Amino acid sequence: MLHKKVLAMKEIRLADWEISAIRTAFSESFPDTDHLWLFGSRIYPEKRGGDIDLYIETTMQDVDDIGKSESKFLFMVEDAIGEQKIDIVIKCVNSDFDLLIYHVARKEGVQLV
Repeated sequence: MLHKKVLAMKEIRLADWEISAIRTAFSESFPDTDHLWLFGSRIYPEKRGGDIDLYIETTMQDVDDIGKSESKFLFMVEDAIGEQKIDIVIKCVNSDFDLLIYHVARKEGVQLV
């Protein structure tokens, strides 16, 4: 499965420098225990346009801390790659709250961190 995701990384519609900027912003905004996926139209090289859809799994529990981390992350990404439409979905891994989008993003997405 990891091999498939590595191949997909080469085909996603983000430049290497954009991926690097997103990874750096994530590592500076969220704990090392957290993970990040790209999902949606940007993982399909044959599609055009589309926003950048990111899925985050965090071990953080405080809503205010999560909001601060998300804001810092988004600011850093936009500062590095320019202002774009970016959608972020966040799942608190220690919560029982569950949405279908969590499963879709994780299953079909490409893990960046």
